[in-house]
Amino acid sequence: MGILHLSIELTLDLIALISGIILIFRAKDNYPKLYWGIIAACIGLMFSWENIGWLTIVTDTPEYNFIDLLNIEKMIKWYALANIVALFPIASLSPGYLNHFRIFTFLLPPIITITVGICYLGFNGVITPIYSLNEIIPNVNNTDVKLRICIFLLSVLTPLFILIYAIFSTKTYRRINKNMHLFIGFLFLFLGIYTLFTLSINEFIFNLFGITAIVFTVLFSVLYLRHENPFSDHISMVYNTGKEMLHIENSPQPLPLFSTIETYLKEKHPYTDQLYNMKDLAKSLNEKEHDISMAIKSQGFSGFREYINCNRLEYFRRLAVENPGKSMKELMFASGFSSRATFYRNFSDKYGVSPSKFLENQNNEG
Repeated sequence: MGILHLSIELTLDLIALISGIILIFRAKDNYPKLYWGIIAACIGLMFSWENIGWLTIVTDTPEYNFIDLLNIEKMIKWYALANIVALFPIASLSPGYLNHFRIFTFLLPPIITITVGICYLGFNGVITPIYSLNEIIPNVNNTDVKLRICIFLLSVLTPLFILIYAIFSTKTYRRINKNMHLFIGFLFLFLGIYTLFTLSINEFIFNLFGITAIVFTVLFSVLYLRHENPFSDHISMVYNTGKEMLHIENSPQPLPLFSTIETYLKEKHPYTDQLYNMKDLAKSLNEKEHDISMAIKSQGFSGFREYINCNRLEYFRRLAVENPGKSMKELMFASGFSSRATFYRNFSDKYGVSPSKFLENQNNEG
């Protein structure tokens, strides 16, 4: 691996680290965004450390210390991260669903398996050398080989189960979008690369896994910086092309507090203040911020910011009808938006046209 290759990868590592830190500070009550920021920052930091080490060696062909097949340490590292990342589709489609108990339930198999693997390495440590697939069957009666095979199968099947559960879940107010398909496609690609790397000793696969991991991290970090929930769309925020609006069966019921929030916002329009936040809303309703957040998520919104922006978009349309002479900029600020880019992106996603085109059509109709 040359210096140029390492420099490019190190640049991506630093981008992942910086974007992760930004996400952590911007997440607010959007916990998936917060957790993705933590993951991105950790991956960026870990990969940066490794690649800086290679650059200090200053060699075109670094020699990797490859080890035998079904390596427990390698499988444990994958198993822990893969199952956490596989939870993001569920968190995206069902905001607020993954409480501490449900997260623990989904992660219980890897927690038990990883604990057993660590205990075996720590208290026994006998590892049968296996350097090819042909050596697995003759050694299958060895305790460590049985354990390694079990860990490998679980490390593939458990993330698959979580992904399938997310795809076929119907208790949601959100719809899978193209980014979710891309995300799931990446995870399947990772499963394939991980399988090859676990069952073979291959420098190319090792490098492929590393570069794919960092590209994956940077790509979805950028998407999280642009969107509150890049993997799915709230049904009320999906552009209707003239077809019947999409209805999802068995949708969860919103918490009673949500009706109070809706009534207050429709009557007072406090979100027209660009600095309006959840603390202000909680104070006005004399409720806890956590309860406000959970009520909003019970209606399928990722968090306060996505919900407020949805209200601002509807208010913009109302102002546009009532004030045909005002410019788009005036209407945008009057609706509570402070970022032109955020406004344009959200409006186009929700209504299928740009704000300027919408106002043009509105004036022609008038």
